[in-house]
Amino acid sequence: MGRLARASAGREAPERLTASERQVLTLVASGASNHEVAEGLYVTVHTVRKHLENAYRKLGVTNRTAAALRIHGQA
Repeated sequence: MGRLARASAGREAPERLTASERQVLTLVASGASNHEVAEGLYVTVHTVRKHLENAYRKLGVTNRTAAALRIHGQA
């Protein structure tokens, strides 16, 4: 059941991401670590992790690689 919910949530999910979630995912997709993202955006590493956690849920994925592929329309 959870897999079905994640699959249906993921179809329109990139549009549901906040600007901050998109910004964090873009930096992560370019290869930046959570620490580097935090420094670049002047936020804490905890904030970066929270944005990633929320984005993963909205995209229906479980890791940064899958999330990067989803926001670039490859998955």
